[in-house]
Amino acid sequence: MNTGIARIRILEAIEKADYCFFCYLENRLEQNYIDNYLYELVMDSGEREKIVESRGFCNYHFHKMFAFSTSPSSSDGLGMAWILKSVAEQLLDDVRAQLTVKRPNEKRLRLTLRSRGPSVVTARSLKIVSNQIRCPACSSISEMVRIYMEDFLSEVARCDELSTIYEEHGVICIPHYVMLSSLVSCVHKEGFSSLSAKITEKQATQLENTISALSEYIAKQDYYYSDKDRAEIKKTVGESFAKIAGRRGIERTLIRILRLEDDVLV
Repeated sequence: MNTGIARIRILEAIEKADYCFFCYLENRLEQNYIDNYLYELVMDSGEREKIVESRGFCNYHFHKMFAFSTSPSSSDGLGMAWILKSVAEQLLDDVRAQLTVKRPNEKRLRLTLRSRGPSVVTARSLKIVSNQIRCPACSSISEMVRIYMEDFLSEVARCDELSTIYEEHGVICIPHYVMLSSLVSCVHKEGFSSLSAKITEKQATQLENTISALSEYIAKQDYYYSDKDRAEIKKTVGESFAKIAGRRGIERTLIRILRLEDDVLV
Protein backbone atom coordinates (compact mmCIF):
# COMPACT_ATOMS: atom_id res chain seq x y z
CA MET A 1 0.00 0.00 0.00
CA ASN A 2 1.19 3.51 -0.81
CA THR A 3 2.38 5.13 2.42
CA GLY A 4 0.59 8.37 1.54
CA ILE A 5 -2.73 6.56 1.19
CA ALA A 6 -2.19 4.73 4.48
CA ARG A 7 -1.39 8.01 6.20
CA ILE A 8 -4.56 9.66 4.87
CA ARG A 9 -6.73 6.75 5.99
CA ILE A 10 -5.16 6.66 9.45
CA LEU A 11 -5.70 10.39 9.88
CA GLU A 12 -9.30 10.00 8.72
CA ALA A 13 -9.80 7.16 11.19
CA ILE A 14 -8.47 9.21 14.11
CA GLU A 15 -10.77 12.06 13.11
CA LYS A 16 -13.94 9.99 12.57
CA ALA A 17 -13.61 7.12 15.04
CA ASP A 18 -15.77 7.36 18.13
CA TYR A 19 -13.24 5.32 20.09
CA CYS A 20 -10.35 3.13 18.84
CA PHE A 21 -9.26 4.31 15.39
CA PHE A 22 -7.80 0.90 14.54
CA CYS A 23 -11.20 -0.63 15.27
CA TYR A 24 -12.63 1.93 12.85
CA LEU A 25 -10.09 0.94 10.19
CA GLU A 26 -10.68 -2.77 10.77
CA ASN A 27 -14.44 -2.34 10.44
CA ARG A 28 -13.90 -0.54 7.14
CA LEU A 29 -11.53 -3.23 5.90
CA GLU A 30 -13.98 -5.97 6.84
CA GLN A 31 -16.90 -4.31 5.07
CA ASN A 32 -14.80 -3.60 1.98
CA TYR A 33 -13.67 -7.23 1.88
CA ILE A 34 -17.24 -8.52 2.12
CA ASP A 35 -18.45 -6.10 -0.58
CA ASN A 36 -15.58 -6.96 -2.89
CA TYR A 37 -15.90 -10.70 -2.35
CA LEU A 38 -19.62 -10.90 -3.00
CA TYR A 39 -19.53 -8.64 -6.05
CA GLU A 40 -16.21 -9.62 -7.67
CA LEU A 41 -14.00 -12.23 -6.02
CA VAL A 42 -16.74 -14.86 -5.81
CA MET A 43 -16.25 -15.50 -9.55
CA ASP A 44 -12.43 -15.54 -9.38
CA SER A 45 -11.04 -19.07 -9.81
CA GLY A 46 -8.11 -18.45 -7.47
CA GLU A 47 -10.34 -17.17 -4.71
CA ARG A 48 -12.72 -20.07 -5.33
CA GLU A 49 -9.86 -22.50 -4.68
CA LYS A 50 -9.03 -20.73 -1.40
CA ILE A 51 -12.60 -20.87 -0.14
CA VAL A 52 -12.91 -24.55 -1.07
CA GLU A 53 -9.60 -25.32 0.66
CA SER A 54 -10.72 -23.56 3.85
CA ARG A 55 -14.21 -25.10 3.68
CA GLY A 56 -15.72 -21.64 3.79
CA PHE A 57 -15.12 -18.68 6.05
CA CYS A 58 -14.86 -18.83 9.82
CA ASN A 59 -18.23 -18.84 11.57
CA TYR A 60 -17.94 -15.12 12.38
CA HIS A 61 -17.26 -14.01 8.80
CA PHE A 62 -19.70 -16.51 7.29
CA HIS A 63 -22.48 -14.93 9.37
CA LYS A 64 -21.29 -11.42 8.48
CA MET A 65 -21.28 -12.24 4.78
CA PHE A 66 -24.65 -13.96 4.89
CA ALA A 67 -26.23 -11.05 6.78
CA PHE A 68 -24.93 -8.56 4.24
CA SER A 69 -25.87 -10.67 1.22
CA THR A 70 -29.46 -11.01 2.44
CA SER A 71 -29.92 -7.43 3.67
CA PRO A 72 -32.39 -5.15 1.80
CA SER A 73 -29.49 -2.90 0.76
CA SER A 74 -27.67 -5.76 -0.92
CA SER A 75 -29.87 -8.75 -1.77
CA ASP A 76 -26.83 -10.40 -3.35
CA GLY A 77 -28.01 -13.96 -2.87
CA LEU A 78 -26.26 -15.08 -6.07
CA GLY A 79 -22.78 -14.45 -4.69
CA MET A 80 -23.59 -16.28 -1.47
CA ALA A 81 -25.11 -19.14 -3.46
CA TRP A 82 -21.88 -19.57 -5.44
CA ILE A 83 -19.83 -19.66 -2.24
CA LEU A 84 -22.12 -22.19 -0.56
CA LYS A 85 -22.31 -24.41 -3.66
CA SER A 86 -18.52 -24.55 -4.05
CA VAL A 87 -18.03 -25.33 -0.36
CA ALA A 88 -20.87 -27.87 -0.29
CA GLU A 89 -19.35 -29.79 -3.23
CA GLN A 90 -16.06 -30.11 -1.34
CA LEU A 91 -17.86 -31.04 1.87
CA LEU A 92 -19.73 -33.79 0.01
CA ASP A 93 -16.38 -35.32 -1.00
CA ASP A 94 -15.15 -34.95 2.58
CA VAL A 95 -18.21 -36.64 4.04
CA ARG A 96 -18.09 -39.49 1.52
CA ALA A 97 -14.42 -39.98 2.34
CA GLN A 98 -15.49 -40.70 5.91
CA LEU A 99 -16.87 -44.02 4.65
CA THR A 100 -13.35 -45.21 3.82
CA VAL A 101 -11.88 -44.26 7.18
CA LYS A 102 -11.05 -47.25 9.35
CA ARG A 103 -13.11 -46.98 12.49
CA PRO A 104 -11.71 -47.95 15.89
CA ASN A 105 -13.32 -50.92 17.58
CA GLU A 106 -15.85 -50.29 20.31
CA LYS A 107 -13.42 -50.88 23.16
CA ARG A 108 -10.86 -48.48 21.73
CA LEU A 109 -13.55 -45.86 21.13
CA ARG A 110 -14.58 -45.91 24.78
CA LEU A 111 -10.96 -45.48 25.86
CA THR A 112 -10.52 -42.57 23.44
CA LEU A 113 -13.61 -40.81 24.72
CA ARG A 114 -12.19 -40.95 28.22
CA SER A 115 -8.87 -39.48 27.14
CA ARG A 116 -8.17 -35.78 27.10
CA GLY A 117 -7.18 -35.47 23.45
CA PRO A 118 -9.42 -35.85 20.39
CA SER A 119 -9.75 -39.25 18.73
CA VAL A 120 -8.32 -39.92 15.28
CA VAL A 121 -11.83 -39.81 13.84
CA THR A 122 -12.54 -36.47 15.52
CA ALA A 123 -9.30 -34.95 14.26
CA ARG A 124 -10.11 -35.95 10.68
CA SER A 125 -13.65 -34.66 10.96
CA LEU A 126 -12.48 -31.27 12.23
CA LYS A 127 -10.59 -30.71 8.96
CA ILE A 128 -13.90 -30.21 7.17
CA VAL A 129 -15.12 -27.49 9.54
CA SER A 130 -14.34 -23.92 8.51
CA ASN A 131 -12.33 -22.04 11.13
CA GLN A 132 -10.56 -18.75 11.67
CA ILE A 133 -7.08 -20.19 11.17
CA ARG A 134 -7.78 -20.94 7.50
CA CYS A 135 -10.44 -18.26 6.88
CA PRO A 136 -9.52 -16.13 3.80
CA ALA A 137 -11.34 -13.11 5.26
CA CYS A 138 -9.42 -13.29 8.53
CA SER A 139 -6.13 -13.59 6.64
CA SER A 140 -6.81 -10.66 4.30
CA ILE A 141 -8.13 -8.28 6.96
CA SER A 142 -5.39 -9.03 9.50
CA GLU A 143 -2.70 -8.54 6.84
CA MET A 144 -4.09 -5.11 5.98
CA VAL A 145 -4.29 -4.18 9.68
CA ARG A 146 -0.64 -5.18 10.07
CA ILE A 147 0.32 -2.93 7.11
CA TYR A 148 -1.58 0.02 8.60
CA MET A 149 0.09 -0.57 11.96
CA GLU A 150 3.56 -0.64 10.44
CA ASP A 151 2.87 2.61 8.58
CA PHE A 152 1.47 4.15 11.75
CA LEU A 153 4.57 3.18 13.72
CA SER A 154 6.81 4.69 11.05
CA GLU A 155 4.91 7.97 11.20
CA VAL A 156 4.90 8.10 15.01
CA ALA A 157 8.62 7.30 15.12
CA ARG A 158 9.30 10.36 12.94
CA CYS A 159 7.31 12.56 15.35
CA ASP A 160 5.51 14.33 12.53
CA GLU A 161 1.98 15.71 12.28
CA LEU A 162 0.31 12.31 12.59
CA SER A 163 2.25 11.64 15.79
CA THR A 164 0.98 14.90 17.29
CA ILE A 165 -2.62 14.21 16.30
CA TYR A 166 -2.36 10.69 17.76
CA GLU A 167 -1.05 12.00 21.07
CA GLU A 168 -3.81 14.61 21.29
CA HIS A 169 -6.83 12.74 19.93
CA GLY A 170 -5.97 9.11 19.15
CA VAL A 171 -7.64 6.30 21.09
CA ILE A 172 -6.51 2.67 20.82
CA CYS A 173 -8.29 -0.28 22.45
CA ILE A 174 -6.28 -2.76 24.50
CA PRO A 175 -6.21 -5.58 21.87
CA HIS A 176 -4.92 -3.21 19.17
CA TYR A 177 -2.42 -1.76 21.66
CA VAL A 178 -1.09 -5.29 22.25
CA MET A 179 -0.77 -5.80 18.48
CA LEU A 180 1.16 -2.53 18.15
CA SER A 181 3.44 -3.43 21.04
CA SER A 182 4.22 -6.78 19.46
CA LEU A 183 5.22 -5.14 16.18
CA VAL A 184 7.31 -2.26 17.53
CA SER A 185 10.49 -4.27 18.09
CA CYS A 186 10.24 -5.89 14.65
CA VAL A 187 9.46 -2.74 12.66
CA HIS A 188 11.77 -0.32 14.50
CA LYS A 189 14.82 -1.97 15.99
CA GLU A 190 16.46 1.45 16.19
CA GLY A 191 14.73 3.75 18.62
CA PHE A 192 12.69 0.83 19.93
CA SER A 193 12.75 2.02 23.54
CA SER A 194 11.57 5.57 22.85
CA LEU A 195 8.82 4.51 20.44
CA SER A 196 7.62 1.76 22.78
CA ALA A 197 7.63 4.19 25.72
CA LYS A 198 5.65 6.80 23.77
CA ILE A 199 2.88 4.30 22.89
CA THR A 200 2.86 2.77 26.38
CA GLU A 201 2.65 6.13 28.15
CA LYS A 202 -0.20 7.20 25.88
CA GLN A 203 -2.07 3.96 26.65
CA ALA A 204 -1.49 4.34 30.39
CA THR A 205 -2.96 7.86 30.28
CA GLN A 206 -5.98 6.54 28.38
CA LEU A 207 -6.54 3.86 31.03
CA GLU A 208 -6.23 6.40 33.83
CA ASN A 209 -8.91 8.54 32.14
CA THR A 210 -11.12 5.48 31.69
CA ILE A 211 -10.83 4.55 35.35
CA SER A 212 -11.64 8.12 36.36
CA ALA A 213 -14.72 8.18 34.11
CA LEU A 214 -15.95 4.84 35.45
CA SER A 215 -15.43 5.98 39.04
CA GLU A 216 -17.55 9.05 38.34
CA TYR A 217 -20.23 6.89 36.73
CA ILE A 218 -20.34 4.53 39.71
CA ALA A 219 -20.47 7.41 42.18
CA LYS A 220 -23.35 9.09 40.36
CA GLN A 221 -25.53 6.00 40.61
CA ASP A 222 -26.13 7.07 44.21
CA TYR A 223 -29.63 8.41 44.90
CA TYR A 224 -28.05 11.73 45.86
CA TYR A 225 -27.53 12.56 42.17
CA SER A 226 -30.34 13.58 39.83
CA ASP A 227 -31.39 11.98 36.55
CA LYS A 228 -29.77 14.92 34.78
CA ASP A 229 -26.45 14.15 36.45
CA ARG A 230 -26.69 10.50 35.35
CA ALA A 231 -27.71 11.45 31.82
CA GLU A 232 -24.48 13.38 31.39
CA ILE A 233 -22.39 10.25 31.91
CA LYS A 234 -24.74 7.57 30.53
CA LYS A 235 -22.34 6.68 27.67
CA THR A 236 -19.43 6.01 30.01
CA VAL A 237 -19.85 2.24 30.25
CA GLY A 238 -20.17 1.77 26.50
CA GLU A 239 -17.20 4.01 25.79
CA SER A 240 -15.07 2.23 28.38
CA PHE A 241 -16.09 -1.16 27.01
CA ALA A 242 -15.03 -0.18 23.48
CA LYS A 243 -11.64 1.04 24.74
CA ILE A 244 -10.97 -2.13 26.72
CA ALA A 245 -12.54 -4.93 24.64
CA GLY A 246 -12.24 -3.50 21.12
CA ARG A 247 -14.48 -4.41 18.18
CA ARG A 248 -16.40 -7.68 18.01
CA GLY A 249 -14.24 -10.32 16.32
CA ILE A 250 -10.94 -8.59 17.10
CA GLU A 251 -9.38 -11.81 18.41
CA ARG A 252 -9.02 -13.01 14.81
CA THR A 253 -6.64 -10.18 13.99
CA LEU A 254 -4.93 -10.40 17.38
CA ILE A 255 -4.05 -14.07 16.86
CA ARG A 256 -2.57 -13.41 13.45
CA ILE A 257 -0.56 -10.34 14.38
CA LEU A 258 0.97 -12.14 17.34
CA ARG A 259 1.77 -15.18 15.21
CA LEU A 260 3.45 -12.96 12.64
CA GLU A 261 5.55 -11.60 15.49
CA ASP A 262 6.50 -15.12 16.55
CA ASP A 263 7.42 -16.05 12.97
CA VAL A 264 9.75 -13.06 12.70
CA LEU A 265 11.44 -13.79 16.00
CA VAL A 266 11.98 -17.43 15.09
